[in-house]
Amino acid sequence: MFQFMAGILAFFYSVIPNYAIAIALLTLSVMLVLSPLTLKSTRSMLAMQKLQPEMKALQTKHKGGDRQKLNEEMMALYKEHKVNPVAGCLPMLLQMPVFIIMYNVIRGLTHKTGEIASPKYLDKGSELFQALVHSGGRMKSFGIDLAQSANQGHSSFASALPFFLIVALVVFTQYIQTRQTMARNTKAASSQQQIILKVMPGFFGLISLSIPAAVNVYFLASALFRIGQTAAMYSFDPDLSAHAKKHAREIEAKAVDVKPPRNGGKRPPAPSGSSDRNGPDGKGGGGAAKGLGNGTKPGSNRAGQPKAGGSGGNGRRPPPRPAQKRRSKKDR
Repeated sequence: MFQFMAGILAFFYSVIPNYAIAIALLTLSVMLVLSPLTLKSTRSMLAMQKLQPEMKALQTKHKGGDRQKLNEEMMALYKEHKVNPVAGCLPMLLQMPVFIIMYNVIRGLTHKTGEIASPKYLDKGSELFQALVHSGGRMKSFGIDLAQSANQGHSSFASALPFFLIVALVVFTQYIQTRQTMARNTKAASSQQQIILKVMPGFFGLISLSIPAAVNVYFLASALFRIGQTAAMYSFDPDLSAHAKKHAREIEAKAVDVKPPRNGGKRPPAPSGSSDRNGPDGKGGGGAAKGLGNGTKPGSNRAGQPKAGGSGGNGRRPPPRPAQKRRSKKDR
């Protein structure tokens, strides 16, 4: 299998004599072949996610009870909905040997015996093998020696910068890919799986510092393909597309629920004539309710006289009283 993968890589190099492009084409070819397994795995994860409420209900029902009875009802639930609980993991497990082979084949391109280049798994008569031996194991592509790593001693910062840039791109694409997975499968994934998904980009960043840049090209190409593949699956597959739209509606509904009110959370003003003690302006009671607690009539002051601002609270000024003549001492 190692020789088979190396032969495909050598073929792509004979068509386009560029190490990075040949590695990217090999990666994309393998990913295309594995696409049906990826789609099946994604559909199985979605089916398990839909069954989560019923599974939790069964677990609650048999909590602390008969474990065998719980397993029997779980299997009946899977059979009723035609769901295989291992179908989501099996395709991913089948892909792991392929990824390990890819990793070793690409890393084997930089193999040396002492100071002499000795690429592994390649046919010695292939153009790729001859090019690697002739260059002394160097893999110059776009001005970068893909046989070197980021933490390898470089002569200057400028010469090391492209390698760290490739590592940064690997971490970024792994983050985007992880975010895609978390956004659509958070309910189905366990807490342990969520932790693994969160630390995966950092893990790739650490190992990318010490491995040849040629392997990082493989990581970068595979991550970019998966990002595009996931977006395409959730756009064109009917089941996955419906799930994505439903998930988007749930997120939008949650965002509306937590949205603050437009008036900044302030209490709306009390209607006219209400019995609010503080009144609509917060400076004391208003309207006809003022004065009812002290035995006076609405629209009058404490002496029982009409207010200067109105008679009976109707807003009209009372007519002036007739002037009385002052009595003299003689009249008295």
